[in-house]
Amino acid sequence: MSTEDTSQDLKDGQEQPSVEPTPIPDYEAGRRSITVRGGKTRRQMVQEKQVQQAKSRPFIFVGILILIGLLAIPVYAYFENYVFPPRELALRVEDTEYTRGDVVNFIRFNQRMSENLGVPFEIGNSLFDALQTLQENELAFQLAPKHGITVSSEEVDERLDSILGFVAVTVAERESEEYQDNVEEAKRQFIHRIGIEEKVFRDFIRKSMFKERLRDVVADTIPRVQAQVHMYEIIKLDNDPDERRALERDLIAGMDIENIVATHTEDPNYRRDLGDRGWAPFGVHPEIDALLFGLDGDENRLLPVRTPSSPRFDEENNWWSYLIIEEVQDAREVDPENFEALTTRGMTIFFNEERSNFDLHMVLDSEIFDWVNAQVRLSALLPTPTPVPFDPAQIPQ
Repeated sequence: MSTEDTSQDLKDGQEQPSVEPTPIPDYEAGRRSITVRGGKTRRQMVQEKQVQQAKSRPFIFVGILILIGLLAIPVYAYFENYVFPPRELALRVEDTEYTRGDVVNFIRFNQRMSENLGVPFEIGNSLFDALQTLQENELAFQLAPKHGITVSSEEVDERLDSILGFVAVTVAERESEEYQDNVEEAKRQFIHRIGIEEKVFRDFIRKSMFKERLRDVVADTIPRVQAQVHMYEIIKLDNDPDERRALERDLIAGMDIENIVATHTEDPNYRRDLGDRGWAPFGVHPEIDALLFGLDGDENRLLPVRTPSSPRFDEENNWWSYLIIEEVQDAREVDPENFEALTTRGMTIFFNEERSNFDLHMVLDSEIFDWVNAQVRLSALLPTPTPVPFDPAQIPQ
């Protein structure tokens, strides 16, 4: 028997070992890297995660919107208080516009002028005054060609130098290096204090010079010789008819006017001017011009010479006053002070007439009043009085 037969017999006589089943692999054929986690495949887990993200996405968007809203509040407040207001329109003359910021710069420029002189800057009606002045300066600038008015850059330089306290006597002095260095240093310090670009306040100066020269044009139309009255005033602390009759008797009797005033006046400031209110042409005292120069139907004066007027009550001083015309002259040269007053009145009339020929717009209400005055107070170097509340009824018409 061969060896192979013996081995076969042994194999047949022995019990064959049991075959164990092949273990299930961690992945299925054709699906690599997809492991089993708690009975879920990785693909299923990714799908569930995507579903959860889709569900939470609206909440994320809401959270982002809330965050943006919270951040927008201070941003909006900043723009509302510091960016938008200075850019809002305050004044327009034809196509030229001035914003609130321009008005603040103009007031601040004049504020610094006052403070350089050591004079407290009165806020009061500075907003209306600034708007009025800016409008008139712009009107003068736009009317300049019609009246042959010009202002050179060199003239603006000279005006700016004088504002800074420098006045050159000669051209050589003005052109000297030392003079120029001193002016530039003063200008640099001034710009630092005022916080306004040079080109901005140079424009303010330039257009104000146009208005000054237009004023000269208007002044040339006012007669230097006019009818005038010489007026006195007697002050009384009460309205006593008997005292008025005594005053009339002394006037009729021909007593010297200064003696009459000394006898009857109760003016505490009598010694300052002896009751003499001086010579006045028509237009210097608009509130009493009709009384001083008016005539009745028979061409007689409404207030005859050396006749006391009806008593006029002065609420500010709490007293009564009588006006007396001592003398009338039909042709008398107007003194410089009264001529300035007449020129100012002439400018008012001139601008009132010209305004109808321009497209004008002015914004003036309590909101801009409060905002502008707040900006002015913040930039004040010297203490400034608290402004009175805005009242449109107090604006001059």
